[in-house]
Formats: sequence, structure tokens, C-alpha cells
Amino acid sequence: MIFYVIGNGFDLHYGLNTTYSNFKAFLLENGYWALVRKVDQLFYERGNFSPKEIDTWSKFEDMLQVFNYLDADEIYDEAMDNAETDDDRAGYWDSPSWNVGYYNEYIRVLKQQFESWIRTFNTYIIPDNYFVPRDGDFILTFNYTTTIEDSFRPANYDIAHIHGTVGQELVLGHNDYQKPDTFVVIEDEDSDYRDTTTKNAVNDVLELAAVQYFKNSEEILFEYAGVFSSIPLYDKVVIMGLSCGPQDSIYVYEILKYAKEIDFYYHGSESRSNFEECAFGSRVHVNYIHW
Repeated sequence: MIFYVIGNGFDLHYGLNTTYSNFKAFLLENGYWALVRKVDQLFYERGNFSPKEIDTWSKFEDMLQVFNYLDADEIYDEAMDNAETDDDRAGYWDSPSWNVGYYNEYIRVLKQQFESWIRTFNTYIIPDNYFVPRDGDFILTFNYTTTIEDSFRPANYDIAHIHGTVGQELVLGHNDYQKPDTFVVIEDEDSDYRDTTTKNAVNDVLELAAVQYFKNSEEILFEYAGVFSSIPLYDKVVIMGLSCGPQDSIYVYEILKYAKEIDFYYHGSESRSNFEECAFGSRVHVNYIHW
């Protein structure tokens, strides 16, 4: 029996366009130009990372940490600079607190559209000899798609989507939770209404940003502890298409803790290098297979 571990490279191997650049194209095709520009700007300014360099999901999830780095003072100043100076003269749309709230829309809509994008895929593929699940196998997939369920139905195998799938809450993001550095807002008769409402709005943005793309892999690992600890019951582990980046490493180390033998299928050299770094010092026998 085989314990399979499936990453995004699996869907790419079978012809699904599931890269970050494909997701961006979906956003642009659906009119989210402002969202793409803003997210790219955040990636570049806060992550010091060109969006063009994001070629794997692990890098995309790394870059989602930029939402941790939003600066309260900068958002506040930007909101004030772009607002009507007199609230008695301004409409709702010109108020600084509304300008701040627009950040919440960026943060929320990115996740909402990601879920919509996942639903667009035709997950019925033509199988090949690389992946042939059999009765008694277990499949742990990091993918949100239902490619395996839709295309490999006859076998009596068990499957778990560790980060959710279509119709479920999707877990997307990084493991680096940071408590947001929010404003201390004092509201009394001497408070300036524009100041307090804007600072409260900034705090809402920072608190949402801190949790929206935090996936808490330690908690997920605890939830799936029984799955990982069952690995010794299987003849070997077969990892297919997992990039093994920083956001995946906690799972890779857990697999290495239990596995006797691993077949590691990779496409790019970076995935192999990431896995080799995790496996350094491990006694597990690894067969590297260029896919």
C-alpha cells in the first residue's frame, strides 16, 4: 500500500492551469485590475519581491505574509491625504475611514475570487502510469481541486484535502502569525471624529490582514496527527508535485519522521532542493524521480 502526498505540480502535470500567473489572468479577465495592481504593489514594496518571480504556490503563500507588514501610520496618512478635508462637505465616499476600508475589500476579495477560480477547472483528466491509486492506498492532497476524485474513481482509496476543497473553507496562506500593531484609540468628548473613526478602520484592516491568510499549520498538523502517524502502515510514501517551500516544511518534516521510503516526483530543481534541505540528516531512503 502507498501513502501519496499530492501538491500543485500534480495538477500542472495533468494539464490544469493552476499557477499564480493563471490566477492573476483570471482576476484581470473578471475586471479586478485595481486588486491586481494593489496586491502586486504590496508584494513588491512590502515583500521586496517582484510578482513576476512568483512561479510556485509556495512562493505565493510566502508573499501573502506582506499583509503582516501593513503599516498603521502609512494607511492612516494615505486615507487622510486622499479624503475631503471637511467631513461636513464630504460625502461618505470621500471620508478617510471609507478610504481605509478599501484595504479590507482587497484582502477579502482576493480570497473570494481565489475560491471562485478553483471552481472553474475541468478536473476530468486523462490518467497515465505515474499515478495509479489502488485499494488500500491513502492520498493526502494539498490541492483544492477534485482532480483525483473526478478522474480516479474506481479504486477504493481514502483521500484527505488537508487545506480544504471545493465547497469547503479553503486554507490559504502562511504560518507566520504576527499580532498587529494597532492604534490605541481614545474616544471621549475631546476626540476628533475623523481621527478616531479612521484609526478604528485602520485597526480593522490590520486585524483582518493578520488572520485572513494565516493558516496555522501547527493546528492543522494536530488535527491530522492520526493520518501522519499511520504512515508506517504503508510500504512507502510517494510525493508528487509538492514544492516543499517554507509553508510546507512543517508537513514534510512530519512525513520524514514516519516514512521508511519515499519516491519524490519533481519537475523543477527548486522543489527537489527544498525537499533535500528538509531531508538532510534523515535516515529515510529517497528515490528522486524527475517528472
